[in-house]
Amino acid sequence: MLTHLAFYEFVNQRNALPLIVREPIVLTIICINGFALFLDAFPEVHTRAGHVIQWIDLGFLLYFLVEIIVKIRYWGSFKQYAADPWNIFDFVIVMLSTPAVFSLLYPVGAENLGVITILRLARVLRLIRPLRLVPDGDRILRGVIRALKASVGILLMLVFLNLILSMAATLLFGGIPEAREFFGNPFYSMYSMIKIFTVEGWYEIPEILAERGVTDGYILGLRIYVAFAALICGIFGLSIANAVFVDTLVADNSDDLEEKVNQLHKELQEFRAEATHWRTEEGPGSQKREN
Repeated sequence: MLTHLAFYEFVNQRNALPLIVREPIVLTIICINGFALFLDAFPEVHTRAGHVIQWIDLGFLLYFLVEIIVKIRYWGSFKQYAADPWNIFDFVIVMLSTPAVFSLLYPVGAENLGVITILRLARVLRLIRPLRLVPDGDRILRGVIRALKASVGILLMLVFLNLILSMAATLLFGGIPEAREFFGNPFYSMYSMIKIFTVEGWYEIPEILAERGVTDGYILGLRIYVAFAALICGIFGLSIANAVFVDTLVADNSDDLEEKVNQLHKELQEFRAEATHWRTEEGPGSQKREN
């Protein structure tokens, strides 16, 4: 209930803005723009109507640019507009997606398809903007940042362990042709170790090499090595990192609950003190009336 009230409070605070740039209108435009980009992602639709969708997307981009200009005029200056972090968020997202217009106004040759892909990808960034309308979004973001800070030490430890185990795996198991795609160099080994750390198909590499006819001694050593890496980094390491992250993420809720309980306890004590004082004052008077 509170989250919905907070959301409507957030929306109503901006109702003084011109109608064209109020949050419900902007959110509706973003959703329509997202649906158009979703359709454009289908190869068949892009082949037949991609050019039309690009011009429609250009119209949406112009609207978002007008929205920024109107809001800057409403706030009086860019400095006051930028005082709200969410306005900066919107400004950066729109500016990053603006270069996509050049692929429409200035067609790029087939030899620069990578540039076209990057420009098309930039348009998708505009769909991130509704995240700021998530109820309690500020609180969630603060919790995530706090949890990341608390997990930095464990994450760095896992990174160094991955680096050490990757280099060791390259030296121990990368010498045969059958294993070069997994341990041929430290980068391949790092990818293989990450796969083992996540405990997702951690047993597949020894099984694949066994099917390729690698010696039993090699497979035995690799299985011991993989089991050790999965146990230390995959089960214990990631579990500890996850526990610290979740515990820190919910700590804000625990602190709020503790503060509310303390406040209720304080109010209850004050109420009891007032009730006791009231009874003390009423006692003699009631006895006189009875007499």
